[in-house]
Amino acid sequence: MRTAIIVPGVTDLNKGDQALVWETHRLVQDTNCFDQIYIVSTGDTPQERELLCGQSEAKGYQLVETLLKHPRRGQHNEAEVIQESAVSFLRLAFRAALDFCSQWFLLLICRSESLVSFFYSAKTAQSVRQFRTAEVLFVKGGGFIHAYGEKTAPYLMWFFLFYVRLGKALGKKVVFLPNSYGPFLGFTVANQVRSVFAQLDKVYAREALSALKLGELMGNPIPVSPDLGFYLQMDASTDALELLKRYGLDPAQQKLVGITIRPWRFPGLSNPEQLYVNYLESVKSLATQLVESGYQVVFCNQSIGPNAHEDDRNAIKEVLHNWSHPSVHWIDENLPCDVLKSVYSHFYAFVGTRFHSVIFSLTSCVPSIAIGYGGNKAKGIMADFNMPDFTIPIEAVTAEKLHQLFAHLEGSHAQIQSQLAQQNELLLAKRAQLISELKTVIG
Repeated sequence: MRTAIIVPGVTDLNKGDQALVWETHRLVQDTNCFDQIYIVSTGDTPQERELLCGQSEAKGYQLVETLLKHPRRGQHNEAEVIQESAVSFLRLAFRAALDFCSQWFLLLICRSESLVSFFYSAKTAQSVRQFRTAEVLFVKGGGFIHAYGEKTAPYLMWFFLFYVRLGKALGKKVVFLPNSYGPFLGFTVANQVRSVFAQLDKVYAREALSALKLGELMGNPIPVSPDLGFYLQMDASTDALELLKRYGLDPAQQKLVGITIRPWRFPGLSNPEQLYVNYLESVKSLATQLVESGYQVVFCNQSIGPNAHEDDRNAIKEVLHNWSHPSVHWIDENLPCDVLKSVYSHFYAFVGTRFHSVIFSLTSCVPSIAIGYGGNKAKGIMADFNMPDFTIPIEAVTAEKLHQLFAHLEGSHAQIQSQLAQQNELLLAKRAQLISELKTVIG
C-alpha cells in the first residue's frame, strides 16, 4: 500500500491555508499513485484541534497526529495583537528551547521503532510509525519560508522545516509544492534553507520572483507553478447567495466590494504600531469613499485564528469601532474555503490583504487589489497574473494610493475581467503539467 503525508499541517481557521491543504490533497490524489493520503493535524489543546481540523475531518480527510507543538501551547494572549510582551516571549523561548532539544533527538533516533517507543509517548511513536511507512512527504503550497531578521527567525525556520528534516532522516522522498520564498534574513536562516532544500527531491515556486530569490540562494533554477489556491473549486450550492441575502445583500441589484484586512506586526520595521494604525485608517478611508459612491462594502473573515495576530476579526473590529453605515457590512462567519470563494464570486471588486482572498477573487474573475505582506507572494503572484499595477506593500499603504488604485480598477473593470478569464483558462493546463511532473518524481 502506497502512502503519502501532507505537511506541515492543516489550519481550518485560515481559509487560505485550508484551501492549500485541500488542494494539495486533491493534487496528490489525482496522480493516482497512492492508496492513502494523510494530513498532519494541528492544535495544542483539544479545543484548538477541533477548531483547526474540524472542517477538514468533516470533509473526510485522514489525519496524522502532529509531532511538533507550537511553543505557545494554546496560550495565546488575545490582547497581544501587534506587540508581544516580554513575559510571553520568554515563555515562548523557553518552550521552544525544550522542543528543539526533544525534536532534535527524535530526528536522530526516528528510524528505530524501539528507541522512539522508549523515549517518547505512545502517541508520538504512532505518528513516527506513520511517517516511517509513508513513501513521499508533500509540503503543502503556501508562503511560510521567509524571515525578516526578527529575534525568533532561527527557531521559526527550524520549526517550519522540521517535517522536511524528519522525512529526509527517514529516507523519504520530499516534494515542496508551489511556495513563495524569501527574504532569508536572520541568524542561520539562509543556511537552514540552503542545507534543507539541497536534500529535496523536487521544489516549486509559485511565482517568478520567489523562484529567482530561492534560485540565487541555491545556485539552481527553480521551476514555477501556480499557487494551488488558484485551483480551489468553489461550492456550487446556493449557500453563498442565501448567506448574502441574510446580510441584506443582493449582487443582482447592488455592486458589492469585498475587503479583507488582518493584524500585522511589520517585522523588521521600527514603528509597527504607527504603520498598523495608518494601514487601518487608509482602508477605512477607502471604504468611506466607496459607500459615498454607491457601493456596498463587505468585510469578510479570511482567517480567524488560532491566535490574535492571525484573527482578522481584531482588525475589522478596529476599523468598524464607532463607525456604522447601512452600506457597510461584516460577514462575521467561519465559512469553509469553498463556500467563502463562492461568496467572493458575487462581488464587483475586491480589496484583499489576505492574499488567498485575492486568489479566490481573481479565479472568480473579480477584479482585485492586493495589499501585500509577508515576503514576495503578493508582488510576485500579481505580476505573474499580469496585474502588477494592482498591488501595494502593506507598509506603503496610504488612503490616497488606495483611492488611486480603485479608480484605476474601476476604469479598467471590463478589461480586467476579460484578462482574468484568459488567465484562468491557462491554469488547468498548468495543473495537468504539474501532475505529470509529480508522477515522474514519485516513480
